[in-house]
Amino acid sequence: MTASGLSTVERSTLVRAPRSRVWQALTNLKEFSKWFGVEAEGEFAPGARIRMISTHDSHKGQEFFVDVVKMEAPETFSWRWSPGSKQPGEDTSGEPMTLVEFRLTEVEGGTLLTVVESGFDRLSLARRARVFEENSKGWEFQLASLNRYAGQTA
Repeated sequence: MTASGLSTVERSTLVRAPRSRVWQALTNLKEFSKWFGVEAEGEFAPGARIRMISTHDSHKGQEFFVDVVKMEAPETFSWRWSPGSKQPGEDTSGEPMTLVEFRLTEVEGGTLLTVVESGFDRLSLARRARVFEENSKGWEFQLASLNRYAGQTA
């Protein structure tokens, strides 16, 4: 795929839990922190900026922020963030943020959860392909984590 084609990541999973349970796991910051692998304080709300610190071994201690855009219970939750891991000496200040949108659809057997991250095509060419690949794999990992978490605590 060419660099110009690297604009949107879309992943879906069937979570065997009611939509209300999946919504709670996504939008309650304490629950979100458990399955997403971060330390964070505050509350998700439109307009809120949440500081997060990764607890994953490969990114432990990395700080990042999410700016909550929309919360339409129990269907849509979105935020903007600066995607991808930061490399030593890399300056991403002023770089556009991507939009992450979670869409929840009630289906037979549970909830279809789709995450769409868009805006990679606005990132610098120096970072675009690496960050797109990181987040593409990262969303697969995170959706599996959420699926395990919400399914076990349904």
